[in-house]
Amino acid sequence: MTNWHYADADQQQQGPVSTEALAALLRSGAIQQDTLVWREGMAQWAPLREFVAELALPPPVPVVPAAGSGIAAAAAPRKPVEIVYAGFWRRWAALFIDQLILGLAFYFVVFVLIVVATVGGWMNLEALDSEHPSPTLILAYIGLMLLYYAAAGTYYILSESSGHQATLGKRAVGIKVVGLHGQRLQPGQAAGRWFAASLSYLSLYIGFAMAGLTERKQALHDMVASTLVVDRWAYTDFPERQQRGLGGCAVVAIAGVVIMIGIVVIGILAAIALPAYNTYRQRAGIGQVVAETTGLRSKALEYHMQNQRCADDAAVGIDDNGQVAGAMHIARAQAGSFEGGNCGLEVTLGGFNDAKLDGHKLWWEITPDRTWKCSSDIEDDRLPANCRG
Repeated sequence: MTNWHYADADQQQQGPVSTEALAALLRSGAIQQDTLVWREGMAQWAPLREFVAELALPPPVPVVPAAGSGIAAAAAPRKPVEIVYAGFWRRWAALFIDQLILGLAFYFVVFVLIVVATVGGWMNLEALDSEHPSPTLILAYIGLMLLYYAAAGTYYILSESSGHQATLGKRAVGIKVVGLHGQRLQPGQAAGRWFAASLSYLSLYIGFAMAGLTERKQALHDMVASTLVVDRWAYTDFPERQQRGLGGCAVVAIAGVVIMIGIVVIGILAAIALPAYNTYRQRAGIGQVVAETTGLRSKALEYHMQNQRCADDAAVGIDDNGQVAGAMHIARAQAGSFEGGNCGLEVTLGGFNDAKLDGHKLWWEITPDRTWKCSSDIEDDRLPANCRG
């Protein structure tokens, strides 16, 4: 499709516009056949009448100069500056800033409402943690979400149809929303664009990603609403001020998101790694207790085989306070017989500063075939294989 630029009555560059749009401007009287135009491939500007055949325009009307006067040649405007469309990353940074603003405002309102409802006695904070929230709380939640979307829609519509033609996020990164010919959006078109954005959400964000792939950097909702997102200096008297790279705010926004993603990833890894590490550490601690009971078990079994009865504390090296010399993680030990009549040992763990170990017990029981049977009240995944139930 051919894009044309034309000079208005003040010799200011306008466009680009399509061939059909240029012909429509002529028919409406907005431009004349002596209006200067330019398109790609032309060395300089030329009057519109020279393209009658190409544009299928009415035949040119001859220009008859008044007697004694000459036709002053209008100074051709400078060659148009290329429009800089906002790429994916600038748009994404703007979206992040806007969502941050809306999110903070929303949660501030929610906080205020919760405080007011709690102080007024209309709501109990414990209801927020309930597994079965009341119908009133559910309706309140739905109402807040509807309020959020209504506020977000109002924010986008009023911002993008304002004189700035941009939300706060877009203004921060130096971009704006315009119509296909650079014109300011009307509120109705801005509303249509915001509602069309739902198509991009429903397409699993593919509609947003299209901004990095299409010729004029249009997302799906831009195509539906016939809009463009461009540098804030595009379609102004100073198009040469347009910037292609990321501005400072965009870089900060992207860096902030990268840091947030990094924190989330680290949090996920920590949530996986820490429990695994704790389980490993607890297994190692129990292994140390098993090693510390080796001497006790050896003496208890030897005493049982020699005397045909259960050893007492003194016989295996347990003092009157239930302590075992040299044992770091045996808080208390006891030798004797179990309810079933078998001889054995009861060991209470300690010194780990871990609630999953300290105070829990290991039981060593001598079986009729003179072997040891181990059991415990500790979770099986932390015990040696021969002690699991």
